[in-house]
Parts: sequence; C-alpha cells; structure tokens
Amino acid sequence: MPNQSAQAPANRLPVPAGPYDIGRAAFDWTDTARVDPYSKDSQSHRELMIYIWYPTQLSRETAPGEYFPLASEVEKNPTAREAAHDEFGDRWPQIAAGTIRSHAVDGAPVIPGKRFPVILFSHGYSATTFSYTAQIEDFVSHGYVVVAIEHTGAAGLVRFVDGRVRLFQNLSTTSAPSTDPLQAMIASAEEGTQTGAEDDRFVLDRLHGRVGPLSSVMDLAKVAAVGHSAGGTLSARTCQIDPRLTACLSEDGEVNPVGAFFDYPDRATMRQPFLLIQLKQEPTDAELARMHQPRAQWGHFLEHEREQISQCGKGSFFIQVNRPGTSHAVFSDGPILNAGNAEQADSALSSLRLMEEIERAFLDKYLKDTRALLLDDPRDRPSGVEIEAISR
Repeated sequence: MPNQSAQAPANRLPVPAGPYDIGRAAFDWTDTARVDPYSKDSQSHRELMIYIWYPTQLSRETAPGEYFPLASEVEKNPTAREAAHDEFGDRWPQIAAGTIRSHAVDGAPVIPGKRFPVILFSHGYSATTFSYTAQIEDFVSHGYVVVAIEHTGAAGLVRFVDGRVRLFQNLSTTSAPSTDPLQAMIASAEEGTQTGAEDDRFVLDRLHGRVGPLSSVMDLAKVAAVGHSAGGTLSARTCQIDPRLTACLSEDGEVNPVGAFFDYPDRATMRQPFLLIQLKQEPTDAELARMHQPRAQWGHFLEHEREQISQCGKGSFFIQVNRPGTSHAVFSDGPILNAGNAEQADSALSSLRLMEEIERAFLDKYLKDTRALLLDDPRDRPSGVEIEAISR
C-alpha cells in the first residue's frame, strides 16, 4: 500500500501519495482507418502503444515493473539507446539496468466491483509516456485509470510488442510556404496536433469496446484529456472534436504566438471545462528579440489566451504559477531523477506535488463531483499561484 511520505531520495521516483496500489498493462493497437503521416510508407496504418495504469490493491509484497518496459532490450539497439539517452539523460543507464523502477505492477489484478474515472494522457513533443511516471502514478493512486498514449513519430522513442522501435521525427507539411519558417512551424504543429487528437479519439473508441478485465474498472462516462506541452495542445483539440470527454487539462501547453491552443478553420468550440496551467514567465526584451516577437504581439498572445478560454465550457480556469525553480519540465520526472542531491530532489518533488494538487482539484471537481476549495476559495490558494475562473 502506498504511504503518504513526500520525501524522495535523489534519483528515485517518489512514492505515490494516494491509497491505491498501481497496476499497468500494455497494448499495441493499429487504426486501420488511418494512414500514418509520420511513416515513409504511404500505405502504413497508424500504430500506437497504449499503457493503461489502474488502481489495484495488492495483498502481499510484489516486485514493481520496469520504469521503461524492456529497457534492457532498447539498450541493445544503438540508435534506440541514443534516443533514450536524449530523453532520460544520465539516468538512462540506471533505467536500463533496472535500478530505477516504477511502482506499477504489470498485470496486477483489478479491484472487483469498483469503477474509476479515466484520464487520456498525452506526453510532450519528442518525449515518452514514461517521462511522466511519477505524475501518472499519483493520479492512479488517488483513484483514476490513466490511459497513456505513445503518439508514434511525435514520441521520442516507442517500442512495440514485437521489438520494433520508432523514433521521433519532424512532421513535414506543405500547407505553409517554406519562405516563412514561423508559419511553416505552426502549420506542422497544427497537423501534428490534429493527428494526436485523432489518436485520442481512436483510443477512446477502443476503450468503448473490450480491453479484457480493465473494461470493468473504467467509468467511460467520466473521461478527461490531459497532456503536457504539445500533449496539452492536442488534448485541447481532442475536446474540441469529441463530446464524449468530460473535461480537458493542459499542462503548460500554450502555443506562442497563437494562443492557449490552435484556432482551426472548423472553429470547433470546447464545451467542456478547460484548465490551462501556465508557468508565468514574462519574457525579457532580449528573449522577445530572439523570437522576433514585438512586446505588443506578446500582449496580444496573452489576451487571446483568455479570450479562447472564456469561450470554453462553464467552469474553466486559467492558472499561472510563478514560483522559484519551477520550469516547463516540472510535470515530468526529469527534475527529480536528475537532481544533484536529496535537497534538490525534494524541491523538485514539492513543485510536482503542487501541480498534482491543482490538477486533482480540477479533475475531482468534474470527474468525481467533489468540492474543489483550492480552485473555488481564494483562502485555500498556495503562494505563487494565480487562479482565474474566467468561464462560469
């Protein structure tokens, strides 16, 4: 049973804080209705690895699973090993050796007679699901099923069940003139976001079918799309185009200079409540100059974010976090695993726990119908956190 300790030794994952143990299962699914835009083979269908993390209760001590499943096999592939080093840094050798492990137990039994709300989780650009293991485990320990999607091509490294490996690659596009690099980048990101949202919809379709015993523990009437960075952007797009979702949460997934999310030509609106957690970082004049962005354009970007969120579903929030040492990577395991000592690890964990507390308040509010004092009562708000309810 997970304990309540917030301490984490350097270079180790924190113990999940909730009352449930954690199970994990892997699935290799192919969408035969779509070709893969990241593949050089124009006939190749979209294939995804899906990892479902779910609450369980273990009656005895059970060996936890690998942090990155079959990491030792990845280590034998020089190209894949290099990609893994790029993603996980100096901790990859420990991950490959099994020294750093997950708290999840592969194939653990489900809890009979209980159903839990579901989170569709999407990783950031060129990252992997496993870079967010601490966050995912915390959600599950508090009574959520997390369906984490490896967005092939946009992920840094995907290993399929038969041993094939797909690495990150840029998605080329012809929808913007190559003479304008910024517009070409935005067009490519829009297409990648659309592909990721369609991945989400495909996975949700499969969940509404049968996925063995796990079907019995998923409450598919309560599903949220959650993602970090580019994964947050594509989660927003999923909510725009799929009304089956109950809520949407973006972890620092705003798109400068566009807005909180992309404005697609179909003008699809998000009817669900939306939460954007954004790290409040006012750029210096030098930083704006490097981005070729006038100060006025930055101001327009901020205004457009609020305008977009105000058009989302009732009960949306815009949260800005301004705390020392909090970076874009705060939602991932990197700051904890790569901490230089226990003090740095505890600082990183404190920042991650704050984000988890904010996110659970929002998700509990809409997926578990519980009160969210942190969001609704100004007296309960932590320092350095600005919470704006901009859609009621």
